[in-house]
Amino acid sequence: MKPLNSLSRVVFSRYFTSGLISATGTLALGFVGYAIGGMGPALSLASGALMVSFADNPAPASIKAVELLFASFAGTLCFAAVWATDNHPWLQLAVVPLLGFAAGLVSLWGKRAIAIAFCLLFITIITLGIPAPANPPALAAGTVLLLLGALAYTAYALLLGRALRGRTKQQALAELFDSLSAYMRWQAQLYLRQVARPAAPGDGDAYAQAAALQGAVNDALQSARDLVLREGRAPRDALWTQMLLVALDLFEAQLGAQTDAAALRETFDGTDVLDALGTGMQRGAQALDALALGLLHDRDAVLPAPDAARWDAVQRRAAELLAGSPDERLRNAQATLDTQLQAQRQIDRLIGLLHGAYAMRDAPPAFPDLPDVRLFVSSWRYDPRQVLSHLRLGSPIFRHAVRLALALACSLLVARLLFAHQAHDYWIALTIAVILRPNYGVTRQRIRDRLLGTVAGCVLVAAFLSLNPGMPWLLAALFLAVALARTFVTTHYRFTAMAGSVLALLLAHLLQENMHFLVQQRLLDTAIGAALAWGFSHVLPRWEYMDAPRQLRDLLAGLSRYAQAVLSRVPGDEREFRVARKQLFDTLAAVTGLHGRMLEEPEARRRASQELAQIITHAYLLASQLASLRLLRAQLQPQGRVGEDLLDWIDTARERVLRRLSPAASAEPGPEPAFLVSPDPLLARLALIGQEAARIGQLRQRMQRELRDAEARRAPRGTPA
Repeated sequence: MKPLNSLSRVVFSRYFTSGLISATGTLALGFVGYAIGGMGPALSLASGALMVSFADNPAPASIKAVELLFASFAGTLCFAAVWATDNHPWLQLAVVPLLGFAAGLVSLWGKRAIAIAFCLLFITIITLGIPAPANPPALAAGTVLLLLGALAYTAYALLLGRALRGRTKQQALAELFDSLSAYMRWQAQLYLRQVARPAAPGDGDAYAQAAALQGAVNDALQSARDLVLREGRAPRDALWTQMLLVALDLFEAQLGAQTDAAALRETFDGTDVLDALGTGMQRGAQALDALALGLLHDRDAVLPAPDAARWDAVQRRAAELLAGSPDERLRNAQATLDTQLQAQRQIDRLIGLLHGAYAMRDAPPAFPDLPDVRLFVSSWRYDPRQVLSHLRLGSPIFRHAVRLALALACSLLVARLLFAHQAHDYWIALTIAVILRPNYGVTRQRIRDRLLGTVAGCVLVAAFLSLNPGMPWLLAALFLAVALARTFVTTHYRFTAMAGSVLALLLAHLLQENMHFLVQQRLLDTAIGAALAWGFSHVLPRWEYMDAPRQLRDLLAGLSRYAQAVLSRVPGDEREFRVARKQLFDTLAAVTGLHGRMLEEPEARRRASQELAQIITHAYLLASQLASLRLLRAQLQPQGRVGEDLLDWIDTARERVLRRLSPAASAEPGPEPAFLVSPDPLLARLALIGQEAARIGQLRQRMQRELRDAEARRAPRGTPA
């Protein structure tokens, strides 16, 4: 991808838009405060705005209002509680960990609530660096100013969110098409000779990159669903909804196109058939790239949709190579290639639909018929009663809240015992707040990102200040630092850590502090905070293998529902199928994420990681085979080639697959159906589906034994395992 296009994707993304909104609102309120009463009111109003800005994520107005108002009032209470105890250090030593514990519990409401939890942690910790209030009226005035800044930012964010609602939907779709393009490029590499090809699917984690790319597609799909399917009945909202529905079918078609790569490479290795396949897929990926850029820039897509006729040339070339061959295996390979080319034609057709729909954006279609959107969007429900269910030691959220509280208490003790003379000793606690996460793997990754980002930020500030910039340049740098810190907070935290260090050091420079000393302090405090976060990540740990059985059950249930929908004798309701497909994609992404986090944990704490990796690989292959079968049935049905005998075999395959994926399945493979070696493409696909389901069933048995054996070894002697 061209560097300018990569930069364009960042600058025009919804993440950078959020960063600009945050930076503009925060600095504007700071200027207002400075104009009213100088630096004190400026810092109070800007701090309130910055606090709430961390929770300012795209969402329907009703959801965003609840989140921002909660962050405003809860954050103000945290500020007042910490500031009021500034003259009572031992009382403050109890208040800060308690507030940290409460913030940790807030994360029980999901990913979006993690941002709210950080709002509370952020204001709790930076308040430690504010001089104590002179008297109660000063405390009240400072608290009111902070709340006014938070509420002013909330109103500003809600107004902009409403104005940019359509633009945000475009950006979410562009992100989705970029992820679909990346997945398609990986598929092209399966065939191109000039790049290294992955090994066979059964070879360990050879398809780990594919699983990661598929997980990225699923994340982008869910984000697009949440933004596109909620709110709005404007003409263009209908267009974005239609494009999202086509994108869902496109992802399924891409999965179906992955099934026969190994067999085709084995047959056509060394021929231009494979290169033609790979090049054709790359052209499809380029068309998706062009569509994504068109959406980001709100302009026509530069490249046209790919020409599906190019696959006819591949088919003719393969027929020439296989002509007159007496080898039955090669004749079967021709049928396999035909199925692959049909999948590619379907992909081209769907990409063409996307391009055609986008080209008609000034005359969008009527709103499509949709099922209950609540089945497809994330559940953003903030029920206070849920807190009670997590007030137990077995809850991962409760354990995280306890870890966070203990780590903050320890950081305050270290800071006051070793660095009492420093004005920014709270940086240790702030480092812990941004690093420590419920998952060990995420915490470990954040430690690396925080350390590297802090070093880079300190170097940038030193280089920038050596140029003796004037006030306009300093303010511009502050604006950019706030924008970039907000832009990458969920995508590339290393850049957020770098921008955060630049912001903190430049603010200190404006207050006329010793910059050389502050850079040293920033580096030292970050190192100490990272060490404490790493140490406390081992307190009441919740290792990933503990959640693996539940996630595995959900995955098998998702595969069963999807198989039931695809292998039904008579095609069922399209809405039910879409729900089953969404649930499968969600469970696949969840298990893939769990395995990735498990690999970040200490090796001694991993359980059945190899079996889980193989299950993920074969689950994606089973999903691909099912998607391919669905496409094949759609092609054969109009031709009258799916008769009663084939429907009987489909029934047999469905019963076998569901039995293999059921919790009560035995480890024995059982008798194979008679169509196992059939040359018929539909029957051959059914056989492969049965094989993948049987393989998953066997791997599940192995994984369950491994987990039971690990728990038995871990249990104390004389205690039932």
